[in-house]
Amino acid sequence: MQPVRVIPGRLWVWAWGALLVGLPAAGANAWAAPPAADSVASTPVPLPSTLTGLRVELLVPPTRPARRPVRRDRWWARDKARHLVFSGLWTLSTQYVLVHKAGWSDGDALPASAASSATVGLAKELYDASRIGGRASGKDLVANAVGIGLAVGVIAL
Repeated sequence: MQPVRVIPGRLWVWAWGALLVGLPAAGANAWAAPPAADSVASTPVPLPSTLTGLRVELLVPPTRPARRPVRRDRWWARDKARHLVFSGLWTLSTQYVLVHKAGWSDGDALPASAASSATVGLAKELYDASRIGGRASGKDLVANAVGIGLAVGVIAL
């Protein structure tokens, strides 16, 4: 009998299920009980008829993705600069749109622009925490707060 090669995606689950449940060999009674094992006999008991003619070659994907080394979350990293700049620019641009395009006063637009920037930063950290192997960073949130604070200082000038 030719070996069956199961390659695509989740078909390997079917192959393992077939091995566990058993596929009847040609002409065999699928419901026939396997021969009883004799604990006294020195000869091994043959495999049940469901497994004798079946040979499957499986390519099984790893059960877990390979672990990457854990990176240290440094205070002076490029990621922190990105958080600081993005939060500041988000606050400034939201302030501009609310004041000059929507007709809000500076006093009303400032809390809304700062809150929207903080919400985006928090949502980004929640997304990071939800990914496999990901984690939220308090240092990123601090960088977001510094960026928002700098932008509020520029707006208040």
